[in-house]
Amino acid sequence: MAASAAASRAQRLSRIFSSSSPSVRPPKPGQVKEAPKPAPTKKAPAPGAEANPNLRRNAIDDIIKGLLRERDPDKLVSGFIAASSTHPRFRARHRVYDVAVSRLATFGRLDGVEAIIDAQKPFLETSKEGFAARLIRLYGHASMASHAAATFHDLPPQLKSTMTFNSLLAAYVEAGEFEALAAAFKEIPVSNPSVVPSVYSYNILLQALCKVPDLSAALDTMTLMEKSGISPDLITFNTLLNGFYNHGDMDGAEKVWEMITERNMVPDAKSYNAKLRGLVAQGRIEDAVASG
Repeated sequence: MAASAAASRAQRLSRIFSSSSPSVRPPKPGQVKEAPKPAPTKKAPAPGAEANPNLRRNAIDDIIKGLLRERDPDKLVSGFIAASSTHPRFRARHRVYDVAVSRLATFGRLDGVEAIIDAQKPFLETSKEGFAARLIRLYGHASMASHAAATFHDLPPQLKSTMTFNSLLAAYVEAGEFEALAAAFKEIPVSNPSVVPSVYSYNILLQALCKVPDLSAALDTMTLMEKSGISPDLITFNTLLNGFYNHGDMDGAEKVWEMITERNMVPDAKSYNAKLRGLVAQGRIEDAVASG
């Protein structure tokens, strides 16, 4: 009896362990959830790139608004350098650069002006000439012409162009360094073949000569322009008219009017306004009314 019971248990165990069918029912399709796939590892930002490429535009705007409100020169400099070094889009905002430089210059903090412009120079190699021209011109806003010149001369070769040259000339005008401007106009194109003075370049030179004033040299520059194949434009003649009238040289101004007529150019409101101011300054009110 006992032997029979033992044999029966052995048979049941044999059926359980020898069966090819699983003891647990397979789940129905769709019931098994796959383990979540690990998120791809984000690449570290390249040096100089924005830490967060998806930084919202209004985040940059908030940074700029904060800098525009900043009245502490040291905080302005440190905040400006941090923002411009981190966010490429910040470097495309011209107004914040102009305001920061102007404010620091007003505070007498030319060291701060130099600090924020120096912080931009590492980006020159990968920037276009417009960015380089802006840095040079910013030094002009602060009347730091020697720094503007040093920045131009230190530019990568591909950025030494007529555009950056013109920015240097404009910086000299803003700083009132007219002799240095004349020297640069003469020397830089000779040593840098990629720099070819344009009509805009000559107009800046004329503006400087009229402010000196060296009006005879200004007229000579007209001859030099034409020998160089540069045709003067109406801005050229208006610059000369303002120069002659502002210094009471009515005869010289008449020569400029003759040149305008000879070239079949049409004077504009600025041309006539220069004449009116000149006549009024001479007390020739009736002539001013007649010419108007």
